[in-house]
Formats: sequence, C-alpha cells, structure tokens
Amino acid sequence: MPPSGSAARAGSGIGGAAPNVWDLHRHSEADWRALFARRPQEAASWIRFAAGKGFRAAQLVLGQMHLDGTGVPCDAGAAYEWFARAAAIGSLEARNMVGRCHELGWGVPVDQAEALRHYRRAAAGGLAWAQYNVGCLLLYGTGVRRDHAEAARHFAAAAATGHAKAIGLLGRCHEEGWGTPVDRAAARACYRRAAEGGDCWGALNLGLLLAEGGRPDEAGPWFETALATATPNCLATLADALDSGRPAGFEGIARRARRALGQGGAEPTRAEPDVAAAPPAVPARAPMRVALAVAAWLCLRRALTAQRGTLPRRSGDLPRLPVRTRVRAGRPGRPQVRRRPSWIPYWR
Repeated sequence: MPPSGSAARAGSGIGGAAPNVWDLHRHSEADWRALFARRPQEAASWIRFAAGKGFRAAQLVLGQMHLDGTGVPCDAGAAYEWFARAAAIGSLEARNMVGRCHELGWGVPVDQAEALRHYRRAAAGGLAWAQYNVGCLLLYGTGVRRDHAEAARHFAAAAATGHAKAIGLLGRCHEEGWGTPVDRAAARACYRRAAEGGDCWGALNLGLLLAEGGRPDEAGPWFETALATATPNCLATLADALDSGRPAGFEGIARRARRALGQGGAEPTRAEPDVAAAPPAVPARAPMRVALAVAAWLCLRRALTAQRGTLPRRSGDLPRLPVRTRVRAGRPGRPQVRRRPSWIPYWR
C-alpha cells in the first residue's frame, strides 16, 4: 500500500495524502530513483503502487529493484515481467532490459536471437545502450550470425551520442579492422574519448597502443587510470598484459592489479628476483638409488657367504659402482667418462 497522510506529504514529493495521478505521470525513472535513494521504504510503496497503475517509468524501476533485490525480494522472474509490461507500453529502456534478460537468462531461458530482436527494436528508437548491445552481439557472434560491419555501424551510432563504452569498442574496431579499415590514429582518438568518459577498457587500450608505439611515458598515466576504474575482468586483463613484460616497465602496476583481485600471493613478477624460476642445486649427498644399490649388494654378499662359507677377503672389498661410459663418434680409444650418472634427474 502507498504511504498516506503526513508521510506522503513529508517525503514523497508527490503531494497530498492520496496519490495524485498527474504527479505519478510526471515522475521519470530518474525521479523514482532519486525518491528511492532519499526514503527507500516509502518510495518502494509508491513505486509498486505506480507500477500497478501502469506507469512505465515506475515499472522499469521496480523491475530493476527486483533484479538487484533492493527494497523488494530478489526475483529475476518478477523483474522480467515488469520489464516486459513497461516495454509493451513503449519504454525503450525496458525493451533493452528485456533483451538483457534473454541474453543472460534472467528469469527466462538464454536466447541470444530473441535478445538481439529486442535490442534492435530499442536501438531503432535511438537508445544508445541498445545500439551498444546490438554491436556486442554481432561482434562476438554468440548465438547469432557474426557481422562486424553492422556491429561497427551500431557502435558508431551509439558513440555519436557520447556512449563511452561504445566509443571504446569502435576504437577496437578501428585498431583490429573489424568491419572498418585499420586506422590506428582513429583507434587512439576513440580510446582517448572513451577513457575520458570513464571507460576502463578505453584507458587500458590507449595505454597499450601508446606503449607499443614507443611512447611509454604517455602510456603510464592511462594504465593508472585503468587501474583506478577497472572492473574485475579489466583488472585481470591489465595484470596479464603488463606482467608479460611487453610493454616493459609496468610490472608494479600489474602487481597492484593482482592485489586488487586478491592475488597478492601470486608468483613473482619480472621486476622481482625470480627465485622460483631458478633451478636449485643438486644435493651433494648420494642419490637414493645409489644407496639402495649398495644395500642390495651387501645383502647379496651376506647370502653368498652363508651358502659358501667365507669368501676371500681383500683390501677395498666395497663394491665399485658401475659408471656409464660413452665414446664420441670419430674418437676411438679412450672413452669419455661421465662422472654424473645419466639417470639422475634435474632436481625440481
């Protein structure tokens, strides 16, 4: 039930003890989110009430609340239902979220082709996130036909609206030649715009492009920017890329990325003494096989003594271990003695 009386007048901003239909109609998605941030309990009641009355902005927000489990129980099925209801009455954002549910299996089975159909409908209305999502599905070709040229066109359309992640992937298309000619200068410009817009992948790719071009001094600050804003996947890629030593000189950033991922105890990097990679020296004591051979010989000698009586004793009666020898081709005569038996493995 929606709040009533003084509670509604004090915090909702909707005004009056009873809901006013005109005020509910005027509330946008941003208004509902701001209201929920200020007074979560009262706002959740108002949002459910407005969603039930058919206001698509409230339906979209309520679907996201169910998806995240904020203010209402976490229920992907309920989230999908509210997204579908909002999409049916014209919400492009909700149509994009219906596609997202189909792509990732939130409340419905995974169906990439169905996701692409919903993304295309929202993209046709000019929604940048939907254009970006269409581009991603067509670029990777997971469950749908791969089409790099169309993916690049959708990234360009979203980039024209200032969508940072689409700008970054448009730069990747320019760098790799995916659906567009290779143009490293255009890729660098796109990466810079994406990084300045807060995209961690844009900052990482810009740093790598600058370092590969022989400009490591300019690359360093962008690696730092990527580290500060990176998602877990971006952190892992950053650590792997810089830990390889190409480009060199950024191993410290790689170590910090691994610590951020909770991998502080990982193997030493190139910047540290690589003790684990240096083989330890072979111990000076006789290998176990030699000791076993001596013990076996002594047991055999005792057995022979018991059968035949005492054997003739002589000085230096201890056994001589056989030493493997080999003769090099073309050098007849004295064999070359290998003092270290060949069956001793390299110590690990």
